[in-house]
Amino acid sequence: MMSLMKDITLRNAEQLGATIRLKRKEKGFSQSKLAELLGVERKWVLHLEAGNPKAELGLVLRALNTLGIRASLSDDERPPFREHRRVSTSRLDEVFRRLQRPVRK
Repeated sequence: MMSLMKDITLRNAEQLGATIRLKRKEKGFSQSKLAELLGVERKWVLHLEAGNPKAELGLVLRALNTLGIRASLSDDERPPFREHRRVSTSRLDEVFRRLQRPVRK
C-alpha cells in the first residue's frame, strides 16, 4: 500500500501528533499495538497523537522510526556562500556519525 504522506514541514506538536496518528492508521496499528511496540502505555500514544509538547524526545523518535516516518531538520536561513553550507553540512554529518550508537534489542 502506498502511503498518502508526503514531505511536509511541521510547525508544532499538534501537527506532529496528527502525522503520527495518520501513519499509525495507514499501517493498521491500534494505539495499543503502537504502545506495545514502543514499550509504553497506550495513554502515552494517546497524548502524543493529541500533540503533547512535553513528550520525551527519545520516545518520539522511536515512534517515528517504528512507523517508518523519516524526520529531517533544515535551517531556514540561507548562508551567504554555497561553500559555507557544504562545510556546515559535512561538520554536522560528522557529529551525527560520532553520535550513532548500535541499536539495542
